[in-house]
Amino acid sequence: MRNKKIKPSVVAAVSGGPDSVFLLDLLVRQKKNKVVVAHVNHALRGRESDKDAKFVEESAKRYGLDLKTAKITLGGARAGIEEKARKVRREFLEKVCRETKSVLATGHTADDQVETILMRFFEGAGVGGLKGIPIDLEHGPLRPIIDVWKEDIIKYLNKNFIPFRIDQTNRKCDFERNWIRNALLPLLEKRYGKGVKKRIFVIGERFRELDEYLGSTASLWIRKNVRKKPNFLGFRRKPFAELPSALRIRILQEICFKILSDPPNERLLAAMDKLIRLGKPSGKADVGDGWKLANRYEEATFAASEKTVPQKTGEIRIKDAGKVTLARARRIASQRNAEVFDSEGLRLPLSVRPLRYGDKILPFGGAREKKLKEILIDRKIPGDERWGRPVVCDSGGTIIWVPGVIRSGHAPVTISTRCAKILSYFA
Repeated sequence: MRNKKIKPSVVAAVSGGPDSVFLLDLLVRQKKNKVVVAHVNHALRGRESDKDAKFVEESAKRYGLDLKTAKITLGGARAGIEEKARKVRREFLEKVCRETKSVLATGHTADDQVETILMRFFEGAGVGGLKGIPIDLEHGPLRPIIDVWKEDIIKYLNKNFIPFRIDQTNRKCDFERNWIRNALLPLLEKRYGKGVKKRIFVIGERFRELDEYLGSTASLWIRKNVRKKPNFLGFRRKPFAELPSALRIRILQEICFKILSDPPNERLLAAMDKLIRLGKPSGKADVGDGWKLANRYEEATFAASEKTVPQKTGEIRIKDAGKVTLARARRIASQRNAEVFDSEGLRLPLSVRPLRYGDKILPFGGAREKKLKEILIDRKIPGDERWGRPVVCDSGGTIIWVPGVIRSGHAPVTISTRCAKILSYFA
């Protein structure tokens, strides 16, 4: 089973199904950290959804664990309902993790991994997609049972008389994953034997290793060969063209992740690669979000137009607030244009400037800095509202707050805080 450095508290996403019930039992048996149970009732199956919620509640009581729940009714057409439910669930789980300062644990299994690899294959994914479900041991959620098969999970639960719920809609083939699980995989097993799923799983592991190697090699090449300026990247075409195709594509992918609002698809990456290697000395192409790829004779460049980086600044007003309770600090922060910091940890004077390419922040409760680009994408901030938005820096130039988006972990208000300052942002 995969693992990483455990935080003091873990939020277990529990639906009531066998996978999440097995995950919960495993976390409790490990006794390594405090476990908080989280459940979202989407009310998509009427009484059955309510029974799932009741079951999870009883399970949390049986283990003596705290429970966080949400009941959300999803309206609109059935088309896209699965993605909408996934988005709502993710937002709720992230909220619980922030409130409890915990890391998320999900019940993805080896079967889920195989299904994901097949889905990505049919979508025409590249190396990065064929590795399956992301397993980021530094920043992503814990996936402790990603290499455990559902068959073994069911056997364990039945042997130990641990109850679980069955979602009958999973047997329908309305959604692609269900079709792969209920129709395609049985056909593959019938034709190639029971071991076919394990072979697909191993292929995913090989692609994961390859993706990690390409990622580290591409990052090293970029550091050595790409020159950077504000809203500009450039590198020589000939050394790039001499690289293996898989590495060239990964380099372009890494560059695009840093400057574009959406990850590039395989077709765009192939077109950019062809332009750089075989295009005319002055060849150009739009690559999205106001950025252009252009050949300048022997050099390939990525440049942003001026309108891509709006300059937004404002002013910060500081108010001494004395002793502030944690509850009051949360209420103030919920206003989105205000935040509370510990006076002793705050380095004055503060300044406001536009967000720049490459900016990072230490998220509240996080162990290391994260690129603001990634955070803004995760928060679904539209591309034209990202670059140039205001960031608040302390006297050392460290970003401590992006109004309306995220505060850093610097100078947090705790029960030991004797004096706090309230920062308010005015555009």
